[in-house]
Amino acid sequence: MDRDTSVENVTRMQKQTKQWIKDSLIELLKDYDLEEITVKQIVVTADISRPTFYRYYATKEEVLEELINDMIQGYAVTAMETTATTFDEILKVFLDYFQKKQSIIKILIRAHLTDYFISTFTKSFVEKMDEFPASWRNWKNDLQISLGVQFATGGLLNVLIGWVATGCKIDSEIIVRNVMMILHDLGGEI
Repeated sequence: MDRDTSVENVTRMQKQTKQWIKDSLIELLKDYDLEEITVKQIVVTADISRPTFYRYYATKEEVLEELINDMIQGYAVTAMETTATTFDEILKVFLDYFQKKQSIIKILIRAHLTDYFISTFTKSFVEKMDEFPASWRNWKNDLQISLGVQFATGGLLNVLIGWVATGCKIDSEIIVRNVMMILHDLGGEI
């Protein structure tokens, strides 16, 4: 039997192998902190060889970063496809998207990786901010951009993490309404 070495098949197999590695890391994070997990555990769980792991990743932290970036990229695609333009509409899209990812976020919370999630998200937001123009985001200089990014990502991601940690029991509409009231009470309308 001839092996299919077409570009499409090789690319498909590479994506599948990388997904097995990411899935294995998530599975292990259910029971262990990242520092406790070894590459050997990941390859055994993924049922791949060690050289295969290193073909795609240098470290387990690279796997985690790609896993988080996959979620962020999924959110970016969702945000680009939406017709939401106001802050409250975008916040609703944000919460609804990540509510669907709550199982992974809960695992990150359990593994004490929320700071890692926040820093990766913030970095990605800064890199992609120009792709998402917003009429309410009227930052005029580098200081405003820096403060705005830190405030927006830090605050919203902490709201998200707190919401997910409680099982998303409160409807996202109620979260949005209350966040908007709090922001208004802080002295500015968005």
